[in-house]
Amino acid sequence: MSHFERGAIMRAPSAEVRAGGKGIDAARVGKSLKKRSPLLVLIGDLDGDQYCRFLAEEGFDFKTASYHGNIRVATMYREERSLTTTIVNEDGPTISQREWDVYLATIQNEMRPREIVASMGSFPHGVTEANLAELIALVHKNESLIFFDAAPHFLQWALRHGADIVSPNLDEAEAVIKGLSEDLFRGEDSNGRARAESAALSLCVLGAKIAIVHAGDLGSALAFAGQSIWVPTVDVVVASVVGAGDSLAAGFIIKSEEQGDVTQLDSINWELSLQYGTATASAACEMGRSGDVDPIRVQQLFDQLQALNETKVG
Repeated sequence: MSHFERGAIMRAPSAEVRAGGKGIDAARVGKSLKKRSPLLVLIGDLDGDQYCRFLAEEGFDFKTASYHGNIRVATMYREERSLTTTIVNEDGPTISQREWDVYLATIQNEMRPREIVASMGSFPHGVTEANLAELIALVHKNESLIFFDAAPHFLQWALRHGADIVSPNLDEAEAVIKGLSEDLFRGEDSNGRARAESAALSLCVLGAKIAIVHAGDLGSALAFAGQSIWVPTVDVVVASVVGAGDSLAAGFIIKSEEQGDVTQLDSINWELSLQYGTATASAACEMGRSGDVDPIRVQQLFDQLQALNETKVG
């Protein structure tokens, strides 16, 4: 759209409908980079067929579990000649304990040992703290790590029950730590690096083994074993920042698993993983569609970050 205005009647000159969500964005990155990225998607039984067609048309490796109802929809209004995007998320469905049990059984059938299982996005209404504890226990029983990128109250639950890796933005991290409202985030990033590093360390105190905190276009902090590191962003021509965190998560997980057994935490170079994730997110911002990346561009930006780090060390 040329401009989005509250209270007005507007016409969008073009529209696109496709499968979305944080996990799907991350899997889209994996597919672009030709890495194994299996999806387990929880879908509504009333309109799930169309959603599955979208996924199949893109060539995703996916399985589904279902609940009774419609799929949650996010509507994004992107303004031309601007980085402003207005996003309206529907409230979403409510699932039953039986539906949750089927979902967990499907996860168990799909998992492999010694990998990172990413739980990304909002959980449906009806999911309780005990349900998240079940999910985490299931992943750990499979000798894998679980990565959470979810709303603050879900992150609080996950931290209490052994979440291995968490990846909130700065607003979300401070909401978790301080018990703040999660109804409205403004993206205020003054003193962002110091706040992100402090927040990452605090999330580890609360239970995470590894915590990543994103401070927008400043960069990201990672805390592990009582230490924090900082990886800045790289300069790119930004088309859209929507889904950048999802792309970062995908790149981070891919590079971590490339290094070997991720359950051997001390053997993984987490800074290298975050650099690759940052390069992936930056490449996605250039493309303008969540999860789309050019592998050649990802490698170029990764090389830039590594060179920057070597200069800093030198």
